Order: sequence, then C-alpha cells, then structure tokens
Amino acid sequence: MPTDRPTPELSPREKQLLEFAAAGFTDTAIAHKLGISEATVGTYWGRVRIKLGPYSRTELVAIVMRAEQEAAIEALRKENEDLVKQLREQAAASDEPFYRDLLEAAPDAMLVVAENGKIEYANQAAEEIFGYAKAEMQGVDLLTLVPMRFREIHLMHRNDYFAEPERREMGTHKDTPALHKDGTEFLIRASLSAIQRPSGLMVTCAVRVVH
Repeated sequence: MPTDRPTPELSPREKQLLEFAAAGFTDTAIAHKLGISEATVGTYWGRVRIKLGPYSRTELVAIVMRAEQEAAIEALRKENEDLVKQLREQAAASDEPFYRDLLEAAPDAMLVVAENGKIEYANQAAEEIFGYAKAEMQGVDLLTLVPMRFREIHLMHRNDYFAEPERREMGTHKDTPALHKDGTEFLIRASLSAIQRPSGLMVTCAVRVVH
C-alpha cells in the first residue's frame, strides 16, 4: 500500500503521464496525447514506479495527488501565517480596520470572521470566488457560504475552533465544499488563524479554490 513518505521529484513528462491517468485516460489515449508510442508510455510508468514504489496506476495517481494537496495547503497556510503576523502586531492595540489594505493585497481570498460567526470583512478575491459583493458578505453568517447539508457539522467545528483557537486546516479533508451565491458547489482549501483583539477574537480564513 502507498505510504506517507516524501514524494520523489518527477520529470515533467512523468507528471503529464499521471495527470492524464488521473483524468481517466488509458495508456493508448495518453500515448496519443503525448505524441509517443504506447511502449514509451509503459517505460514512463516503469520510471514512476521506480521512484514511487511498485503500486497500481490508481495508487500512483493517489500518491502524487495527495502530495500536491499537501504542498498546496502548506503554501496557503504559510501565506496566511505571514499575513497574520502583520495583523497581530497591530491588533492588540486597536480595533481600527487596519487589516483591510493587507487583506486586499493578499494573493488568496480572505475572510475575517468574528466570534459570533459573522463575516466582518471579505477582500476582492473572496468576492470573485463566492459571487457576493463584499458589502453583501459583511455581517452575513459564514454558514451562508457552506452547502446546507454540511452546515450543522461546520457549526460544530467552528464552535470547537473558537473554544480552542489554534491554526489548523478547515475540516478533515483538504478539499472542503463551499457554496457560490448562484447555488453552485465547489471545493476549496482553507487555512484558519485566530487573532485576539481588545473587543474579542477574530479569525482570518484564507481560501483557495481547488481546480
């Protein structure tokens, strides 16, 4: 079975092979897509197995996808952490909306959520992802951005988080369901960080769409 060991570096062609396999292409179709022979495709599979282990196609794809997910969430977490460091330097002394310029400059969608679960601020990137104007999101419960069937469990996780705020991923999976204004569901990766202010706790939520 696949392990959680670090994933060796794959060549661009090996990555293409796995991307096409993840999309459901057969070796014959992959050969056509890459402009190579099916025998060469087999050779690439052999190289991938040497690097990752003697696993099936499905297991090899899963190993690489999991590694990519881990790298993506770690990058998101690092960006959020860097931003939060700047916010914390000022939050202890003031409740002024100092964070707005910082959040607008953030590379990902950012939401600021109060202890009552209401969205205090959303940046332009969040507006583009969720389909709501920033003014529409302000004062709205964060549950509005969660599909109905997941709201109860989300509320439980949120209450647990505010009770013991420590930076962590949202949910138990890297890909968390979210809800667009038009009712469309899509997957996101999210990273949470809590900041203590004179008026209470606020949580920054960095969000990135899973493509």
